[in-house]
Amino acid sequence: MENKDLKFIDIHCHYDNLSKEELKQEFLKKEQISLTASVSFESYEKLEEIRKEKINGLFFAYGLYPDCVLKNTLDNCLEQVNKINFNNAIAVGEIGMDYKITKDKQKRKEQEILFLKQLEIAEKKDLLAVIHSRYATKKVLDILSTVNNKKILLHWFSGLNWELNRALDRGYYVTNRFAQPTILNIKDYLDQIFIETDYPVSYNSKPLAIYDIKKSYEVFCKEYSLDLNFVKEKIYSNFLKLFGKTNI
Repeated sequence: MENKDLKFIDIHCHYDNLSKEELKQEFLKKEQISLTASVSFESYEKLEEIRKEKINGLFFAYGLYPDCVLKNTLDNCLEQVNKINFNNAIAVGEIGMDYKITKDKQKRKEQEILFLKQLEIAEKKDLLAVIHSRYATKKVLDILSTVNNKKILLHWFSGLNWELNRALDRGYYVTNRFAQPTILNIKDYLDQIFIETDYPVSYNSKPLAIYDIKKSYEVFCKEYSLDLNFVKEKIYSNFLKLFGKTNI
């Protein structure tokens, strides 16, 4: 029987286009904890308005997504980062590199500069960095090897097996979304695993609901033949280790 006293934790999602009323109603159920991330300065501002509602169980990661350098000048992106109030967040994110969106070497260099700036903030404030690494895993891991912050979460990891092992061996956290990525010897790494939805990104071509974090847990447990309560306890423990009991 499922232990309903333990909440499902959605470590990565995007709620900036949801209404305050919808979020209040969902979190009144007290069934989950979510860490919602910004991707632009505009989404940061929307999430800040939601944060002021002080919704129990809802936490915030602030940062600029790598595609911001395609929509603005690098100087403008860096100015926007300086305007973000990271004191209102428990993590810096969603930040990182994305080589799928551009092959332009200059734009990729600008992504790197923006990424490093935000990694510096995460390290200075001792915050978890929530990282996007699509088609740029090796570059991201190379960059991370130059920083001291070990509070690193690689969201919806899509690198090669050796890259995944490299990340886990360094002590980084990796998120699993509906049993992706596949992690060999999963039981050896449960202290470094979180589960996410990346809401509102669809799953199996179907739209997600906020509460579909439960489904992501269930798919994960089925894939690895793990007990749901056991996984809930492990991930809850990982959350406490990162953020402390005061944040629940």
